[in-house]
Amino acid sequence: MKRKRYLVGSLALGSLLAMGCVSGTLSNARFQAAHNTLVAVGGVGPSLGPVAQASLEHGARAQFAVNLEARCYVFAVYGDRGVEDLDLSLVNASGQPVASDTSRGPQSTLWHCVSTAGAYTLAVHMAGGEGGFVLSRWALGNNDAAGASARAPGTCENPLPLRLNETVTGSTASGRSEHTGTCLGGGEEDEEGGGRSGAPERVYALTLDRRQLVTVAVTQSGNYDGAVFVRSGACEDRGAEVPAMCNDDDGDTQHSRVVGALDPGTYYIFVDGFGRSRGNYSMTVTARDVPSMAEVCGSAAPLTPNMPVTGQLSAQDINLFQSTCGAGGRGPDRVYRLEVPQESRVQIHQESDYDGVLYVRSACAEQQREVACNDDAGDIQHSRINTVLAAGTYYVYTDAYQSNASGNYTLQADLAPVAGGSLPGDTCADAVPLTLGESVEGNTLAAHDDLRPSCAAATDGYDVVYRFNLATRSRVKLWLDETDLTEASTIALARDCGQIAAGTCRAGAVGEARAVDQILEPGAYFVVVDSATPRRFGRFRLNSRVDDAAAVERLCRAAPLLVPGRTVSGTTSGPDRFQASCAGGARSAENLYRLVVRSRSTVRLSVTSTTEGYDPALYLRANCTDATSERACNDDAGDVHHSQIETNLDPGTYTVFVDGFSANNAGAYTLDVQLMPASGAPNRPITPTPPRPPVRR
Repeated sequence: MKRKRYLVGSLALGSLLAMGCVSGTLSNARFQAAHNTLVAVGGVGPSLGPVAQASLEHGARAQFAVNLEARCYVFAVYGDRGVEDLDLSLVNASGQPVASDTSRGPQSTLWHCVSTAGAYTLAVHMAGGEGGFVLSRWALGNNDAAGASARAPGTCENPLPLRLNETVTGSTASGRSEHTGTCLGGGEEDEEGGGRSGAPERVYALTLDRRQLVTVAVTQSGNYDGAVFVRSGACEDRGAEVPAMCNDDDGDTQHSRVVGALDPGTYYIFVDGFGRSRGNYSMTVTARDVPSMAEVCGSAAPLTPNMPVTGQLSAQDINLFQSTCGAGGRGPDRVYRLEVPQESRVQIHQESDYDGVLYVRSACAEQQREVACNDDAGDIQHSRINTVLAAGTYYVYTDAYQSNASGNYTLQADLAPVAGGSLPGDTCADAVPLTLGESVEGNTLAAHDDLRPSCAAATDGYDVVYRFNLATRSRVKLWLDETDLTEASTIALARDCGQIAAGTCRAGAVGEARAVDQILEPGAYFVVVDSATPRRFGRFRLNSRVDDAAAVERLCRAAPLLVPGRTVSGTTSGPDRFQASCAGGARSAENLYRLVVRSRSTVRLSVTSTTEGYDPALYLRANCTDATSERACNDDAGDVHHSQIETNLDPGTYTVFVDGFSANNAGAYTLDVQLMPASGAPNRPITPTPPRPPVRR
């Protein structure tokens, strides 16, 4: 239910304070005029009388003690001729300002509701000029402080008036905490559905008579971490927030700024705070005429397939459109028209000097007609969309994440038939040469689905084929990164391309920790990169690494033998030679151990860190040199200082790796191994011949 608007709003009070009289001192005349009108309108009770009548030199300050009840008050100070600027603040018993008015002028006014009765101080500062003044206060006729405060100036019930191209000052210290913006976490919902946050806010009303690009810039004082957001239509409806017009920090915590193209109507601007922050601020609202969406859409430049276009965004450009990703695309934007003659695979790529956002619509001015959106592709300066579009006209928007973004951009749209086109590496016959140890950029945009690796689903994706030759026996690692493809993307490796379904296969081969890692004999090999998802296509980077196989095998053969029931101690150090599927890839130095299992058994491996800050990882392979033979991997068992594996193993020799989380994580540890029959009953420990003492490395 809408609350009744209070009788004395901010406009009435402001006009009262501007009154003057030629007789007597000007300050007394203003006091008498304000008093008579306030009492006449019935908005407040009788004046509690002048608190003080004094004189100050330029820059001087004065303080006056007052005892206040738990009710709402109007405090005002009026200056004589010669007074140019008076500031007024109310300070509690702890010395903290609870309300202040630092606006420029020969009078200053506070409207504040006291929640705790007691001793307070009114502080007057002669910020400009010099001379006499009268300081007074009025008590609100309604003693309900909470209800009166809700009707006070600066609330949704009584928003402060705001005009374009002017700067206003104020304070949220005495405001109500009733609303919050989406950039502040949304706040919890109150009983009217408005939403509230811990910080108080001040509300302003701005009316536009024509479409304009509006910039609201707020500067906060001291430690006040402020925010600003804008609503249209209904002040108390948090769902009425204008998209992309909520900002907490603009460069730092003392500045907030929003920019948006607004149609004619009334808008509500909220000056709020992060968390429970409150304080003094100044706000400037500027505007300039902008073309309508229809005009911009009608003049959209064509985006010709396979032809890059370049452009430049400026912080002075219009933020006309918003997106569903990239925080709404709050920066300046450009729109292009893309004609798709028939259903096609479409790849749109943007590279920019700033944090860019890229999106596509089937109707230019309708946000709900967005068909694809991407913020970051690999890093914040690249955005990419891979999608299938039916024949028709589409609109492509190059936008920015930050409202003040500026810089150069390059935009390109490429089309390919839905069934696939032609590209090098599309078949085994034209496989792309691969130089081991180097990275190669690939793209399945125009690829067919010719091959199905053994670890791919029955309905996999488009694939690209590579080939390489080995002159000597080597350890070869192959993995993907910077990929548009899904985490399920596969790499398959075989001597015969036609037998790729029977070759080595690694599902989810993204990142070195998920590489195909194998010892290979000399000869020719084929590598297939498959998106593993129907109709999924895009760019990727295929990485490779080649090492001397003999050195790796010697390392594996030299691994000490673990004795079930015994605890070994060690310290990891040296290079990173092996990676795992868990623990951020386990890209740290590692120690290796051999574990012999004579009959099907349950093995329990436990590692405990004995070095401060060392986060150990533990994994197990059936083949030391083959990453695809990993049987188990664990990073944390209860906490970061422990890792544990418990799994059933068939007879054989396994390799146990003690590693570290992610990169550059090494230290001392203890490793315990227990071996039991698969039924769970105790098993006789395996004793190697000859017996070996606990291994220390």
